[in-house]
Amino acid sequence: MPHTLVVFLVIAIWMQVKSNRKNADVYNQTHGVVKSNQDLLAVKSAINLSMRLAVIYIILYVLFIIILGIFVARGESLGHAALSLFVFGVVTLPIGLVGKRYEKKIKTMQVQADDPEIADKFQQYLKQWDKARFQLSD
Repeated sequence: MPHTLVVFLVIAIWMQVKSNRKNADVYNQTHGVVKSNQDLLAVKSAINLSMRLAVIYIILYVLFIIILGIFVARGESLGHAALSLFVFGVVTLPIGLVGKRYEKKIKTMQVQADDPEIADKFQQYLKQWDKARFQLSD
């Protein structure tokens, strides 16, 4: 069971790091300002990655619970399974909170584009990001 916990933790941490890096790269590339369609596409890419990884994380979490249930059904300790789930949550929670900081940078970007459609599209992306989906719809 400890090996399973380590595998799931590594996957969850890798996903969050990947999302954080993408958000930071987009923010740094644009200097926190959306000025063009190219900037908007970069933001869209970061949001899509964040949304996809969030869905995958939920699937990963459910899969982890199922696997722990199988271990318990096969005679492993319910206490160990509960402890594994607790450790998973304790380790991934702060990493997720750091991720929220990176997401907030994207969500608070300014739009300084000549084309008003860019600002409208950016706002649409932010509204969609708050909903459970696999990616943005155009």
